[in-house]
Formats: sequence, structure tokens, C-alpha cells
Amino acid sequence: MTPSNDTWRSIAKWLRITGITCCIALTVSHFALLAYYAAHRPVVPRPEYGMTIGLRWTHPTRYGTAQDARRSQWLFELFFPSFGLIALGEMIRIYKLDDYSGIRTRPKIPWNHKWGP
Repeated sequence: MTPSNDTWRSIAKWLRITGITCCIALTVSHFALLAYYAAHRPVVPRPEYGMTIGLRWTHPTRYGTAQDARRSQWLFELFFPSFGLIALGEMIRIYKLDDYSGIRTRPKIPWNHKWGP
């Protein structure tokens, strides 16, 4: 049994909605975590508390634990697979359903010059 166009359209829609929701949630949570680190982590290394690793994207650089750095990097890296969900939904819509409604077409072909052959 092959899925109908309505099923593919529903799958593409839910992939895009899930991807957009994940992108927004991950971006907001990453910035919230960085704001927390900027407010609650020391500016100088504190080896007695294990805060010796410079946390990227905090200005001025704050120091935290290795777990703090991994958590921040993990949230940043999760953004790309969620963006892939949006791309997958768009590819289903374009290539499976032949729906090019969101793609802008050029009114004039760029290689069709009056002065050329």
C-alpha cells in the first residue's frame, strides 16, 4: 500500500512544524543557558570548584566545568538536526508532491540576453 498525496502532505507539514518548534526551543534554551552562565560563572578560573574551562560565547569569557561546556555545545549542535526536519519536509513537498508554491520564480531567464547568440 502506497501513501496517498494527502498522507505525504500531512507528513511534510508535521515535519516542518516539528522542525520549526525544535529550532525555536533550542535557540531560546541555548541563549538562556548562556545568559545563566554569564551571570553565575566566574570571570577568572576557580580550580577549587572545578571551573577551569573557558565557556565559549560568553562575553567576557566565563569559566565553568567540563559539563557546562558540553551542555552548551550539545544544545548548539542539536539545532542542525532540527533544521534538517524542516528541509526534509520541504523536500517531500517539492519532490514527492510537485508543489513548488513556496519557490519564487524569476520573471526573466538570466542567460537570455539580447546581445548574445
